[in-house]
Amino acid sequence: MSGIGYVRRVRIGSELYSLAIQEGKFAEIERSDAPLAAGETGWDAQGLLYTPTMADMHCHLDKHFIGEGWRSRKRIDTLPNQLRREQELLAELEGDVASRARTLLNRMLSYGTTRVRTHVDVDPDIGLRHLEAVLRVREEYRDRMDIEIVAFPQQGLIRSGSMAVMREAMGMGAEYVGAVDPAGLDRSLEPCLDGVFELASEYDAGVDIHLHDPGHLGLYTIDRIADYTVQSGKQGRVAVSHAWALGEVGEGEIRGLAPKLSDSGVAIITSVPIDRQMPPVALLDELGVQVMLGTDNVLDAWSPFGSGDLLERACRLAERSYWVEDEQLLGAYRYASAGSTVPSVGEAATFMLVEAMNLQHAVAAPPAREWVFYGGRPVAGRKYEQSC
Repeated sequence: MSGIGYVRRVRIGSELYSLAIQEGKFAEIERSDAPLAAGETGWDAQGLLYTPTMADMHCHLDKHFIGEGWRSRKRIDTLPNQLRREQELLAELEGDVASRARTLLNRMLSYGTTRVRTHVDVDPDIGLRHLEAVLRVREEYRDRMDIEIVAFPQQGLIRSGSMAVMREAMGMGAEYVGAVDPAGLDRSLEPCLDGVFELASEYDAGVDIHLHDPGHLGLYTIDRIADYTVQSGKQGRVAVSHAWALGEVGEGEIRGLAPKLSDSGVAIITSVPIDRQMPPVALLDELGVQVMLGTDNVLDAWSPFGSGDLLERACRLAERSYWVEDEQLLGAYRYASAGSTVPSVGEAATFMLVEAMNLQHAVAAPPAREWVFYGGRPVAGRKYEQSC
């Protein structure tokens, strides 16, 4: 086969395999413990474990403070107050948005993340500056990772009068329409959802809504989002991020809502918070609701914590949920990963190699990412950096 490269002695389960890669996809997969031959194009995994790469489905590339001086924070009291404080802190930053985005993307790549969904602030004050920068950076990283962009009116779609600038943002290339707390912050549940789904329909876009509203207010908002999803024909293209309310109501109420979420394809995205209730991931999964993970805050105005390592976040999910059985640990990996746990011929050769006994071990004690491959070539990882 012409134009083929090999990754030799890759451990899948307990056996060693040779992976043949052509045009960015797996062309052959065979059991073999033969090392890379002299003159052969490729890499020798030396028994490192094959694992799928990570999919971080909720982050903010434009708003972290990595590389900046220390910024003192205050405990969040109300959302409007926190939004004001965030504006003040962001105004003090010395670096530009494009540099911030590159910094976090490089860190995420080093941790094996090859798919990212980032919310990018858009409002009449910021205008399109953040979005323009992130769009440029996305082009720079096109051959290393997949980046989805949510146009995000952080100050509230209705509250900040952002419909016009959001329309411009969608025309520039954002794939998702964002919003935050249509009832609690915007105080206009139906007008906010009308605007969000109007934009999504106009630009053939998806929807991803931040929802912090608690209890039954949050539950009702999720229920209405599912209604709007079906009415606009957006099944499978809508997500609710955070959805803390699902961790605050009873199991019976979740069981009552879950079929509607499953039928409409509304996904739930959680950052696995440790300071508040979170959606019951296992129950939602059992009831057919898609659940995904994101790192969300990484050293920003909201929190001084976070590393950008989604495998670490999957570990947190397992530990917080008291998951110790093998199938549970594998489930935690599935919520965080961007591919199958076992490669197949014809699939994109996007994966990572780590030093771990198995996938369960990798979740329980996240190891260094030695090699990260995207589309058949290495793009990050500790051994990759050493080889450059």
